[in-house]
Parts: sequence; structure tokens; C-alpha cells
Amino acid sequence: MELERLVEERLLHSGLKPKEVNLRSILLELRAWLRPSVEGSGIVRTAGFDYTLIHPQYGEPYHSLTAGAVMECLQKFLMPSGILQRAKNIRRLRLLDVGFGLGYNVVVALKRLKDINPKLEIEVLSLDKELPENIPPPPEEFRELHGKILDSLPNFEGNGISLKLFIGDARKTIKEISSFKAHAVFHDAFSPYKNPELWSLQFLAEIKRLMRRDGVWVSYTSSLPVRKALKGLGFKLSSTTSLGRKRKGTRASLVGREELEEKERLKLFKSPYAIPLLDPDFSRKPIEILVDYRVRVELLKVAQGGVEPPTPRFSAVCSTN
Repeated sequence: MELERLVEERLLHSGLKPKEVNLRSILLELRAWLRPSVEGSGIVRTAGFDYTLIHPQYGEPYHSLTAGAVMECLQKFLMPSGILQRAKNIRRLRLLDVGFGLGYNVVVALKRLKDINPKLEIEVLSLDKELPENIPPPPEEFRELHGKILDSLPNFEGNGISLKLFIGDARKTIKEISSFKAHAVFHDAFSPYKNPELWSLQFLAEIKRLMRRDGVWVSYTSSLPVRKALKGLGFKLSSTTSLGRKRKGTRASLVGREELEEKERLKLFKSPYAIPLLDPDFSRKPIEILVDYRVRVELLKVAQGGVEPPTPRFSAVCSTN
């Protein structure tokens, strides 16, 4: 009943009466977004023979169950970011990590970067609401560094690596960062329909503020509201490869050219779902962001005369890691 009340209030605020729209369809879609994506809890083994966790609130795994945790770190974040190539020719590299989670993305990146350039100085800033309990260790190759970092959090220094973890609402902690310019951003919050406050237009604008002009933003998601927000902020988009059961991810940069397939590009212009999530003053609750988004989608559907493309199947994903 609370969800229905929020939707009705937002509809009225937007100038629509509940009887003028398909209220049942709106509620069904919102409930589907909020429903846990996978069954189970605690530590689970992936198809890649490593381990991850199921988040108790979101009902999503921190990493891909069908591809493996480390494989996802490599294929969805490290490789598309291009920083392995950059590490060969620079002295210092900066990484912004949105969603520290189990620490795997960071540790895999640090290990591989140091393998390529042992003299490279690496500065990492990570954001997360809270650290999970009982974090499973990664595969042996990454275990020593992973243990050292976890034991020293929120700050780690050693072997040319500097890492600082900001714990708390990332919408607030990101404002504490002022002089950081990232070569790459790993955006690995939980899916936009579970964790919308970390995918809003306003939050992505804060991330842009902390990026170099030639920096690269990467994420596992290809969701329309996220891509639309990135485009609105001036980013050029391309898709990263699918992995396991996960759809293509997204790579965004402020330089270069856009490389989306035609069907992906058309969705961003034609689908009523291709509008950003909004959180103007960083005070909205996640459910309020989702309700506002879905009602604005409904306004576009009405404006289009009720004709719309098929509803996109949003990727439910891997993590606040």
C-alpha cells in the first residue's frame, strides 16, 4: 500500500490522475525491479570456481555467478578501462572505485597493473556504504594483497599503492573529494533498479567532476537511464562485451567517438525508458527515485499516444563491489 500511495501522489504531482494511466502496470513493474534477483544468501561459489556473496538487502550477488568473480573484474572493468595499456607509459595512475564491496575489482586491478609496471604509483579512492561481513578470499594469485588491504582499511599504503575507502552514503562522501582526477572509474554499485541513488544524473555528474578529460568510466550495466544520463553529461558511449548471463556493459569517455550499435543508439532516442534517474539534492530515498522515474516514463508513454517499444529487460547485476 505504501508503494501505491507514493505512485498516486507522484502521478497527481505530475498532473496525471491514477485512473488516467495503467496504475497496475506501473506497480507491477516497480515491484519486479525491487524483487530479489537471485535466491540464497551468504557466500556462494561461482561458475568460475571462485566465491562471492549475495547481498541480504538487494538480493543480488556482488559478482557474476555464471562467469566468476575474477573474470568479471577483468572483462567488465579492468580490460575495458584501458588502464593496463596506459600503465606502461605513465608514472602515476588514479582510480575511482564506486562500490568497494569485496575489494576484488581493486585488488585484481592493482595486481595486474603492478605486474605490467612495478614502478607505477597507484592512487585509489573507493566508496561504499558499508563493508560486508565474512568476505571470502579471492583466488591465490590475489589473496596476499587482498588480505593486506582488508586488514588496513580504511587506508592502505605500500609498494607504491595508496588506497582510501570512504564509508557511508556515497552521495555525501563523494563531496568530500575535491582534487582527485581519475584515469578510470569502476562503477560497480548494485543494479540501478535496486540501488538507484548511485546511478542518478546528479551522482554521475559528481563522478564526471573527479575524472580527467581523457578518463574512462566503465560499468557492467547497459541500462537506458544510466546511458541517457551519461550522454546528457557529454560522454561518448560504447558497449563492452557480454559475460556469462550478463548483457553488454558500458564504457564512457569525454573524448573520442561514440561506438554504439544502431539498435542501441535508437533505444536511447525512442524508448520512454531512456530518461535519467533523478536525485536533485541527494536526499531522495531509493524508492522515491524509482517512483519518480517510472511516473516520468508514464508521462512519455501518454505523450506518445500509448505506443511504445517493448519494455527493456534491465540487467540485475553484480554488485556494490
